[in-house]
Amino acid sequence: MKQLIDIETWERKDNFKFFSTFLNPTFSITSEVECSGAKARAKKNKESFFLHYLYAVLRAANEIKEFRYRIEKKGIVLYDQVDMLTPIRISENGRFAEALIPYHENFETFHREAKKIINSLSADAEPYGIVTNEKKDPEENFGHILLSALPDLYFTSITSTQQHSHGCNFPLMNAGKAIIRDNRLVMPLGMTLHHGFVDGYHISLFYKRVEELLK
Repeated sequence: MKQLIDIETWERKDNFKFFSTFLNPTFSITSEVECSGAKARAKKNKESFFLHYLYAVLRAANEIKEFRYRIEKKGIVLYDQVDMLTPIRISENGRFAEALIPYHENFETFHREAKKIINSLSADAEPYGIVTNEKKDPEENFGHILLSALPDLYFTSITSTQQHSHGCNFPLMNAGKAIIRDNRLVMPLGMTLHHGFVDGYHISLFYKRVEELLK
């Protein structure tokens, strides 16, 4: 479900109109989150560490409404809930397929349903099948965020592709290799967002919440 925003009474009217005139209204940021707790829980319960941090990112995005605004043909909309779109490697040569994982506030439910979806991916699935099909949808559905995992690469910055002149229609995120620093396990988390929707204040809230959930 989503609601159409009345821009003239919207609290971010001035922010959005200001950045909508830019050639590139998006901005990218990378920071680290401590993930020692999530790693330990995953190992203890024989669960996927990847799904632990996927859940933390998705829950934080659902709790902070600025991460749920989208630009659609009809105007600005706010989704009641967003899900997770993530590429999953399906072969040793790096070939991947997209998985759309629904949000569940309860972690056990999220983990169980995510495993079912990932295990059902076909070896000959189209790499961009979900996004390609969305482009054919006249109703439009951008009720998700995207996170790509780079578990073998630690990075300090990252930028993303820009699909439209107004940027991508949903947050693009990347999570990198977790490393030990000062006896803490930390992981880089980069993202590209529309500045008309999100400011530094919301970014700070997001990183803080993700780290709370991981701890």
